[in-house]
Amino acid sequence: MVYNSPVLFDKSATIVEKFTVRHDRRKLLIISAELKESDTIQQFISEMNGQKEYELIEMNDKLQIKKSCEVLDRQKMGTQLYISAKWDDAVTIFTAAIEAGFSEDEIQTLISGEKRRFVYCIKCYHLQEVEAEETDTICYHCQISMEIGPFFSRERKGYIGYPYNPAFVTST
Repeated sequence: MVYNSPVLFDKSATIVEKFTVRHDRRKLLIISAELKESDTIQQFISEMNGQKEYELIEMNDKLQIKKSCEVLDRQKMGTQLYISAKWDDAVTIFTAAIEAGFSEDEIQTLISGEKRRFVYCIKCYHLQEVEAEETDTICYHCQISMEIGPFFSRERKGYIGYPYNPAFVTST
C-alpha cells in the first residue's frame, strides 16, 4: 500500500468557516499569516476562556512563513493547529505541518480570500489551475478538452481531467 501525504485542496476537510476549540487536545497552536483576520482570531481566543494552553504566532512576511516549519517541528503530540492565511501561505504552512507529523484531524484552516483549484490532465500529465466552478476546460499543454472529474488525486495534487471530444457531446 502506498501512502500519499495529505494535500490542501479547495474542498479539503481541514478548511473551515470558523475555528472550533478541540477540548481533547493538550495545546492549541494558532498561526496567523493574515492581518485582516486578527479580529476572528481574538474572538476564537476569547471563546477558549482560558480553558486551554495556546500559542499565537503572527507571521507578517514570506520569510517568517517559510520558517514556520521550525515552530511546527518543536510541537509535542496532542497539539491542535489552526492556520489563518491566504491560499498560497496556507498551503505552505499546511505542507510544513504535515511534514512535521501533524495529521489532517489535527489541523483546521481558515482561508482568507479565494481558494485555488487544479486539474490534472491524464493525457499529457500537466497540472493547471482552473476556476472554482468549472466542469470542463481545455488543457493548456496539449489542447485537449477535459471534463473535470469529482475526484481529487493527492498524488497528482489536482482533480482528474478526463479527455473527451466535444464534437460527440449531445445537448440534453
